[in-house]
Amino acid sequence: ASSDYVTNGDFNHQLTVYKAGAEGDVRTGGGHNGSNNFAVHYGYKDGSQFNKTAELPALSFSDGMARVIDHMYVNNICYALNCYMNGNGLTAKIGPDDWVAIVATGYNGDEKTGEAKIYLCNGPENIVTDWTKFDLSGLGKVTKVTFNVKGSSDNGYGFSQPAYFAYDDVAVRFEKDATAINNISQST
Repeated sequence: ASSDYVTNGDFNHQLTVYKAGAEGDVRTGGGHNGSNNFAVHYGYKDGSQFNKTAELPALSFSDGMARVIDHMYVNNICYALNCYMNGNGLTAKIGPDDWVAIVATGYNGDEKTGEAKIYLCNGPENIVTDWTKFDLSGLGKVTKVTFNVKGSSDNGYGFSQPAYFAYDDVAVRFEKDATAINNISQST
């Protein structure tokens, strides 16, 4: 984690999450609520011939059971933040009408259950710089959720901003087993 998104603002630092007030580069406390662990997502599909993401990264349940993913927390990484603010050789900095968003798509088996969206930036005055709650409950019960990073920036070869974000504290709703509840009630 680092607060220096310029020094850490290139592809060599694609795993560095932004943390305001961090002194230097820190290896602990960069996650949501100061946790030491978080994940970094990369991937997008924009329909251009230059897009190399074959399959979008996803969260899924190994047991195949559908559950509600209530929410997770997301934050920008330094590389993306630097490109939004300053641009680089592949993309221009974010203008007043530019945006980058995460689009989460829920699936129950092969059936699409819905989409949820959160903006990582919406113009240069509205950029995520802290862990922000991303409500996924509207997707309903899902076996899988895919994440696509989309945006308005296009350098003539497709989406041109870094398609990265950090996420932490994924909250899943687990239903209680009715049999176990009845057994507890009967034994009291």
